[in-house]
Amino acid sequence: MANPLDVVILAAGKGVRMRSRIPKVLHPLAGLPLLEHVLRTASTLAPHRIVVVGPGGEEIKQAFPSRDLLFVDQGAPLEAGGAVLAARPALSSPTFLVLPGDVPLVPEKALQALLDFHRKRGLLASFLTMAPPDPGNHGRVVRREGHVVRIIEAKGASPEELSIREVDSGIWCLSNVARLWEVLEGVPPTGAQGEHPLTALVEPLVETGQVDALLWPTPEDLLGVKDRVDLARLEGVLRARITTRLMEAGVSIPDPNAVYLSPDVQVGLDTVLHPGTHLWGSTRVGEGCEIGPGAYLIDTQVEAGVKVWFSVLEGARVEEEARIGPFAHLRPGARVGPRARVGNFVEVKNATLGEGVKAGHLAYIGDAEVGPRANIGAGTITCNYDGIRKYRTEIGPGAFIGSNAALVAPVRIGEGAYVGAGSVITADVPPYALALGRAVQTIRPEWAKKRREGGK
Repeated sequence: MANPLDVVILAAGKGVRMRSRIPKVLHPLAGLPLLEHVLRTASTLAPHRIVVVGPGGEEIKQAFPSRDLLFVDQGAPLEAGGAVLAARPALSSPTFLVLPGDVPLVPEKALQALLDFHRKRGLLASFLTMAPPDPGNHGRVVRREGHVVRIIEAKGASPEELSIREVDSGIWCLSNVARLWEVLEGVPPTGAQGEHPLTALVEPLVETGQVDALLWPTPEDLLGVKDRVDLARLEGVLRARITTRLMEAGVSIPDPNAVYLSPDVQVGLDTVLHPGTHLWGSTRVGEGCEIGPGAYLIDTQVEAGVKVWFSVLEGARVEEEARIGPFAHLRPGARVGPRARVGNFVEVKNATLGEGVKAGHLAYIGDAEVGPRANIGAGTITCNYDGIRKYRTEIGPGAFIGSNAALVAPVRIGEGAYVGAGSVITADVPPYALALGRAVQTIRPEWAKKRREGGK
C-alpha cells in the first residue's frame, strides 16, 4: 500500500454540555450520527486502520456493528494528547490523522490537503487551522514569518493575542516515529487530572522545523459541536448544502429551510419537495414527483410521477404515478403499484397493491397481495394475526371489497369477486362470486317509540 495511513478518531465526549445521557458523537446530524459523518470522510482515504478512542464506548460499538473499527478505551478523557497516547499500541502506519468525532463536515479534500502538506514538508506534526468570523474559545495560532510557533489557549491569551482570528481546528496529522512520542510523553501534564493537550506539541518541535499548520479557507467545514446549539447550527449548514446540490440538479424546493434531508437521499429531475418534507436514510425519489407538504419518507423508493402528502412511508416502494395520502401510513414491506391510490388513514404493511388498486380511506392491509384494479372499501381489514402467527390474504384482480369487511386470513378472494359491505369472510371466495357474511337483519316495528314511552 502506497503511503499507508491510520486514522484516530476522538470520541470521548460524554454529552455533558449536550445535557444528554447519549454520547455526543451519537447525536444525529441530518439523520446520521455525528461519528458516521466523520467515519465516511475518513474511509474515503482508504486508511489501513480506523481507531476510535474514548472512555468505555459500548454504546458506540453497538451503533456501528458492521464497520471495521478498532476501539480503544482511553479511561479518563485526558485531552487529545492523552487519547493519542492511548491509541499508540494500535497504530502501525508511518502517518496517522487525528480527527475529532464531533467535527462532522470536514471534507475529504481538506484531509488530503493536510496529508500532502505534512508529507511534502517532512513534518512530525501538522494541523488544519481556520479563521472563523468569531474565534470564540478556540486556541489562537501564532505565526512568525508565516510558520506556526505556538498555540495559545483563549483563556490565557492577551487582548492582542485574542485579536488573532486563525485558530486550531483539532484536526492533526502526525508521524508515527519515536521522536513524536518522546515529545508528547515529555510534555508536562496540565490540569488537575494531568491532561496532555496535543497543542503542546508545537513549541518543542518549532526549533527543528518539524511542525506547521495549513489554513483551510472554509471555516464551516471545520466547525465542531459542543452543545445542541452548535448541533442545530451545523444541521442548517448541511441542510443548505444538500438542498443547494439538489436544486442545482433540477429539483424544486420552494422553502429550503423547511425540508429535512439525509445526505444519502436521491431526488429526480423536476420533482417538487414541499415544506414539511423529511427524506431520510436511503430514500430515492424519481422524476416529476410531488412530495409533501408534511411527508416523512425513510428508506423508501418512489418512482416517477408519484404524489405523497401528509403521510409516513417507511421501507416502502411506490411505483409510477401512484397517489399516497393524505394521512396514509406505508410500513416496511409495503409495495404500491403504478397508478394505485392509498388514501386517508389507510395503513399498508408487508403487502403488495397491484396497478390501479384503490384503497381510499380507513383500511388496514397487512400481509396481503392485492391484484390490479381491485377496490378496497372503507373500513376493510385484513385480519392477519391470530396472536401467534401471521397469515396472508390474496385479493384477485378487479375484486371489489365492500366497506367494513373483515377478511380473516389465510383467505383468498378470487378475480372479479364481490364481498358485501359489513361481511366477515373466513373462507375462500371463487372468482366473480358474491360473498356475504352478515347477520340476518331484524326489524321490530314501533320498538323505539314504546321504549321512549316506558314500555317494553
